[in-house]
Amino acid sequence: MHHRLIQFAENHEGIDMTTPIYDKSNPSSIEGFGQRLRGNTLRKKPGVGEITGEDLDATEGVKFKGKFGMLMEVYYDIHPGNEACSPDFKDASVELKTNALNKTKKGFSAKERLSLGMIDYHGIISESFETSCFMRKNKTLMLISRLYRKDGVLVDAPIKFAQLIDLSELPPTDREIIREDWTSISSKIANGQAHLLSGSDTRYLEAATKGSVGAVRVTQPNSCELARPRGFALKAGFVTSIISRYLKGDLEFVEPDAPLAITDATEIKEKGFDATIIKRFDSFVRLNVEEIEARLGVELNRSAKSYRASLALAMAKLITGSTTRKIAEFERAGIVLKTILIDENGLPDQHMSFPAFRYIGDGSILTEDWDAVETDLEEEEGPQDGGDVPKFKQILEDRTFLFVVFKKEAETQVLDNVLFWSMPQEHIERYVRPVWQQTFDCINTGTIDLLPKTSFNEVSHVRPHGANKADTLPTPHNGDQTKKSFWLDKRYIQSQIAKN
Repeated sequence: MHHRLIQFAENHEGIDMTTPIYDKSNPSSIEGFGQRLRGNTLRKKPGVGEITGEDLDATEGVKFKGKFGMLMEVYYDIHPGNEACSPDFKDASVELKTNALNKTKKGFSAKERLSLGMIDYHGIISESFETSCFMRKNKTLMLISRLYRKDGVLVDAPIKFAQLIDLSELPPTDREIIREDWTSISSKIANGQAHLLSGSDTRYLEAATKGSVGAVRVTQPNSCELARPRGFALKAGFVTSIISRYLKGDLEFVEPDAPLAITDATEIKEKGFDATIIKRFDSFVRLNVEEIEARLGVELNRSAKSYRASLALAMAKLITGSTTRKIAEFERAGIVLKTILIDENGLPDQHMSFPAFRYIGDGSILTEDWDAVETDLEEEEGPQDGGDVPKFKQILEDRTFLFVVFKKEAETQVLDNVLFWSMPQEHIERYVRPVWQQTFDCINTGTIDLLPKTSFNEVSHVRPHGANKADTLPTPHNGDQTKKSFWLDKRYIQSQIAKN
């Protein structure tokens, strides 16, 4: 049966009086029915089911987590079962997904990662990617995206995107990276390391924390250690990229200011994403900065504070074939390129800084809870209230860095090493947690003079991070204080570089 719409006139409020019909077993019909909403709202374009009562007043926010997805189920008149590997439209093999978008200068960006179901630690280790529970459920997604407006009424949220996304039709490099990510997660679980999983382990597809209580732990295979529940999710940067490309009508589209580093999927398949990128720098390793400039045909200001970053980006020009300051895969995966200068003994010249934190008020460290689970507006399960995930912890768990390491030698600097790095999960818990907790306690009790210094441990500490002494923020008990932030100790960075 083909989908059809029986049209009637709109009423005086502009509400579509259509009697909608579609075929739940036909992917194209499901897509066409969703696309009725493009440029409209659920209030003005009702679906098969009727939205009534308090659902008409539900707004964006934690109180109504997962509500928009439930409204879309009413719109389509579907009743998803509890089969973990079965998509919502079982007869069409289509999974219904919703997300929120933020408006940007260039278009839209995904507000959050896109959750794609729980990971069964005991089941995944006997699966292959092509026939996995993940692919059976998520191979084809019907994604409905609304414009996010703080406290906005959900049925009045403008629908900006409604599209079938077939993972098997993505460009080959995207598919290969997702396959590599799934395999990496599966392998770590098979090795009894589910408790060490982190979002920064992978590039586009991650193992994201799940559960309504952050302290919940579950069993895993091949280990006595309990692990946090996790689910598959596409990273927000990658979701933004997909939506942008679909809206442009070209899945191969790449932003001019952020070209691809890898265009041949066989490179990823044979060597892996990280190794392929690292190999691009091989010809520069052990060259001094003068030799690198000569090879690149550039002359840079060596006294500039950003000199090494500019030189690293100039080398990246050869990676992407462009003078851009961005790399497409890095933007999609949230990878940060960072240059480090080490001395003859391998010690970096600086500690590694992170954004300054607020002492009090909304978004401050006092609103955070180390065991909190990241809020997902599209998931009904999860925390309804309580503290926020600490920003420092979130950065360390989610972010991967590409370290471009220069070493002082005589009167010059040489490119010594290039490596991908993310902080191991066990280090975050063992070393960073106590630093965050003491910082929280000191600010909360007014003992700000006891904030953890470099002597606290050789991994992390707190230090000033303002433009000058006059760059301050209010505290609950100690008046205005100079802005501060968390830092990673240069001795710790030295040890991490030495391991690679």
